[in-house]
Amino acid sequence: MRKQPSPSENRVRKSYSIFDMKYLWAIFNHHKKYFLLSVLLCLLCAGAYVYFSRPTYNIVGKMLLVDRRQNNNAASASMALLNQLPLNLGSSMNLGRSIGTDNEMEILTANRLSKEVVEDLKLYTEYRLNKNLKASLLYKTQPLDVTVSPKCLQTMNENLPLKVYLINLSIQKSGVGYTIEGTLHKNKKKTEIEEKTYEKLPAVVHTEIGDLTISENKLLSEEERKPYVGDYCLKVDISPSMTVAKQFVKRLTVATASKKATSIVKISLLDESMIRGVDYVNSLVEHYNYRSNCDKQEEAAKNEEFINSRIAKIDQELSLTDADWEKVKKQYQVTDPKVDAEEVMEKKSLYESQLVNYGVQQQLLDYLSEYVNDQANLYELIPINIGIYNGDAVSMISRHNQLVTDRKMLLKSVTEQSSQVKTMTQLLDELHPVIQMAIQRDRESLSIKKRVAQQEFNRYMNRVGNAPEQERLMTDVSRQRSIKQGVFVSLLQKREEIAMELANTTDKGKLIDETQVLKKVKPKTLVALVSSLILGLLIPYFVFFTRRSMKKVIESEIDLKVTTMLPLVGTIPAPGQGNIDDAFRLVRNNMMHLLGEGKKTILVVSADKGDGKTFCSNQLADSFARMGEKTICRSLLDVLPEGTVDSAHPADLLAHKDLRQALADLRESSDIIILDGPEIDQCNEALIGSLADLICYVCRTGKTQKDSIKRLDLLKADNQATPCVLLNQI
Repeated sequence: MRKQPSPSENRVRKSYSIFDMKYLWAIFNHHKKYFLLSVLLCLLCAGAYVYFSRPTYNIVGKMLLVDRRQNNNAASASMALLNQLPLNLGSSMNLGRSIGTDNEMEILTANRLSKEVVEDLKLYTEYRLNKNLKASLLYKTQPLDVTVSPKCLQTMNENLPLKVYLINLSIQKSGVGYTIEGTLHKNKKKTEIEEKTYEKLPAVVHTEIGDLTISENKLLSEEERKPYVGDYCLKVDISPSMTVAKQFVKRLTVATASKKATSIVKISLLDESMIRGVDYVNSLVEHYNYRSNCDKQEEAAKNEEFINSRIAKIDQELSLTDADWEKVKKQYQVTDPKVDAEEVMEKKSLYESQLVNYGVQQQLLDYLSEYVNDQANLYELIPINIGIYNGDAVSMISRHNQLVTDRKMLLKSVTEQSSQVKTMTQLLDELHPVIQMAIQRDRESLSIKKRVAQQEFNRYMNRVGNAPEQERLMTDVSRQRSIKQGVFVSLLQKREEIAMELANTTDKGKLIDETQVLKKVKPKTLVALVSSLILGLLIPYFVFFTRRSMKKVIESEIDLKVTTMLPLVGTIPAPGQGNIDDAFRLVRNNMMHLLGEGKKTILVVSADKGDGKTFCSNQLADSFARMGEKTICRSLLDVLPEGTVDSAHPADLLAHKDLRQALADLRESSDIIILDGPEIDQCNEALIGSLADLICYVCRTGKTQKDSIKRLDLLKADNQATPCVLLNQI
């Protein structure tokens, strides 16, 4: 006997039966017209989505960030000049400053910068043309221009976010002229704009927040004017520029081009119009460079103001020192001091040079302390690249200048009341006394070094025992004169450096490639059509599958395939839908295949009376007899010997001890035995499985319950009989 699958194997197979390709094809074939209708409707919906949805394009531009202070020929020339200064004063000046890519990317995505671009390109006004049931965006190709007065634009922006103003206009061109109507939205309140018809343009529309001027777009070419010769309806939406700027920032992405090229940033924008997106990216770079140049001008102007004031003061002091030097020379009638020994003079010159250098540093620190102590400069940049002593004050001032720069950048985007600005202001307030203390400590450190150098200088001067008094006086005056001259030359050179930097007009950001449209992000026509096709097939499948799953009776072969894993030997068609003899012939052949060699007993059962069990038994017996087989067709209960109690329960009769002997006698006298059994609900499945070689369960469409068929899976585990099902549609 062929080995049957275990019950666990049946459960695994059953769980996959609903995805069987034959089952899917059967559902499709049975409800073909509904599937085709569903696919058609989904394709129409996809086409409508592609047609009516607003397109979105990805516009990309690549910008190179340039550090003008490091890559500047003028700065390099200035450094060469400063290296020639006396006393190595130029070596302490810092001309370069590293560039912060992350900070620059944040600046590019600032709302304030985006607002400048929106107002420059007038993107706060959006034009749409109603045509063919869709509103198409117009940019630079609109037939009319709506100019917003400065007062109106200011009112719309200055009240944000407490008051949000929106203006919607409808301009209808017809044979009588231009009919203009609209609505002014103030938060949720609507105010209708009086409808008027103008024979010709320009026209002025009055609103409670300002005036709007409507005129013809004179920048259109003759070819671009042709679509607007006839009647048209133009929709115009005017929004606050800051609101539009924030919308652009949400669709804007700024990132480094790669991990290696950290100075190249990629600016990506998602926009409905390709031309508008390209203009926005290009204008964004232009405004970024303009603001950067303004910041550079402001910083240079501060440094220049400080240096000019110091130069004027030192010039006066230097004049007095020159006068003293001239007076001493006239008084003592000398030009050069005498030295006693070459070694003494070398040491004296060494410490004298140190005294001059320390004096210069102290003088610069005094000037710097005077500038820092001025409360007017509390939140201003502190000059640092002037050759001061490289002590604690330098690092503190660098930190102060960085905070001042960041604070000013934030003030361009937010107010002084924001938490970030308050935090930076607090840090500057806390850092100010620290800078004062650092300057004082640096000066005290220089004083200590100067005293040590003075002691050594005095020691070597004392060794010059025969030096005249005038030599010492000349030395003192000469030292003071050298200090003033060193500071004066240092500041003059720094002023030239600032002038060279101001003359440098190189943009901080350069587009290294033309802004281009990479791809259309949405709608994706192919994806929409494929998705609609798949959806059009899935929707009816799940509908019909759910509908069949909810019904409790068998209606077709599909229901049988889902309900049970028992083999289906055939379907008996209803009258007029097929040949019954051919159907039973197919059932007979399938049963012979399931019976196998040496097996001959077929038991026909059903769930209830009226399922066609007896009819099918007789027809099967007739079909086997036509093959020349000696066939016996009897009711299973009639096989019992005479004298059996007829009123006994079917379950008791099937368990009768004489039944199996009677069946054995029938097998010896016939080739095929077809037994018309009882209803399966009245007996035990295992008991039935021991009486026959093949058990055929007759299911009638519209009558047999699915739950009763599921019980047949228990027969699958019984190796004594092979179960199968027969669908009766009569």
